[in-house]
Amino acid sequence: MSKPDEKGAVCVTGAAGGIGVALVRRLLDEGYGVSAWDMAPGPLAQITDEHLVFETLDVRDGAAMKGAAQRAQARFGFVHGLVSLAAIYRTQPFLDIDDATFDLHFSINLKGSLLAAQAVLPLMRARKSGAIVLFSSSLARNGGTNSAAYAATKGGVLGLMRSMALDVAGDNVRVNAVSPAIADTAMPRGNLDDAMLTARAAANPMGRLGSPRDMAEAALFLLDKENGFMTGQDIRVTGGALLF
Repeated sequence: MSKPDEKGAVCVTGAAGGIGVALVRRLLDEGYGVSAWDMAPGPLAQITDEHLVFETLDVRDGAAMKGAAQRAQARFGFVHGLVSLAAIYRTQPFLDIDDATFDLHFSINLKGSLLAAQAVLPLMRARKSGAIVLFSSSLARNGGTNSAAYAATKGGVLGLMRSMALDVAGDNVRVNAVSPAIADTAMPRGNLDDAMLTARAAANPMGRLGSPRDMAEAALFLLDKENGFMTGQDIRVTGGALLF
């Protein structure tokens, strides 16, 4: 297995969530150093690995993320990647969306991705190498009932990803996105009851919900330096749903 000083560090926002924990475990398996960023460690506190560093921070704080990225570079030699997972999802009828709700989605889901990328990009540009993976959603394309604030900001993530990819392609930094369909994590379980989740699973061509591991594997694929010519792309991990 490669050592972190050979593969560098991957910074992960929203690292204590369902997909984040699965991704952190897989990154460690693959020999990366991991700088995990979230408001609290949650399940990550149970992982004992010298190549995992947890940073308590808020993705709305760009200065804090810049400091965390620099510490990751100092510890693991260089920052190879960023995976931006931090997001919120609050269901609300369209006409009831208030400024506070929309601004919170914007500041975390979209601006948080921008600030996280700005934290690592100077380090990647200096090395002329790096990979950034932003997480969007299938709702960015097909929308969802009572989900306008979330869908709008996740659509913004795709525009951000494509523009950033063009801005930094000349520096050999790749920027891509993962767009999951519904996955079995705390976010949908906090907004849908068991009957609704069961129905969604049955309606999927593969007959199940996505798993955190499914989404983590897609991110790993995009981080891999062997995918050196893939940038500006949106990988839709949907189990066969939404084939467009």
